[in-house]
Amino acid sequence: MGLKKTEQKEFAKILFLDNSKKLTVKEIAVRVGVQEKTLAGWIKTEAWDRLRKSLLVTRKQMISDLYDQLEFLNNTIKNRKDKVADSREANTIAIITTSIKKLETEISIGEIYEVATQFLDYIKPVDFDMYQKLIPHFDVFIQLKLK
Repeated sequence: MGLKKTEQKEFAKILFLDNSKKLTVKEIAVRVGVQEKTLAGWIKTEAWDRLRKSLLVTRKQMISDLYDQLEFLNNTIKNRKDKVADSREANTIAIITTSIKKLETEISIGEIYEVATQFLDYIKPVDFDMYQKLIPHFDVFIQLKLK
């Protein structure tokens, strides 16, 4: 017996968001048993592209990159005769440090998704009925966070 539409959609979303496999829309549609047009509609209406992109860049990596930029700028200032930042450099330092602080205190959609997925993976073998009840709520929660 085939999957119900909600199960197909859930399975398609899992496959689409799995960046390690990098399946095409056609491959996912075949595996799930839906038309490419149907899958494309789900991807568009539920913003799966945005969600997948947010999962690619972790907050930890973004913070690390910003610290690298800050270190480069500070080293550039230290290595010249006048060791004081000009107004443009000072502004850049302020923007970078504000961005770091914001990233260190806020939770990204990718992290929310990762923790929730781990929780759902834990629940699934323990209480499958609860798992099925939680999936739609999780999807709505993620969609609200994307707005």
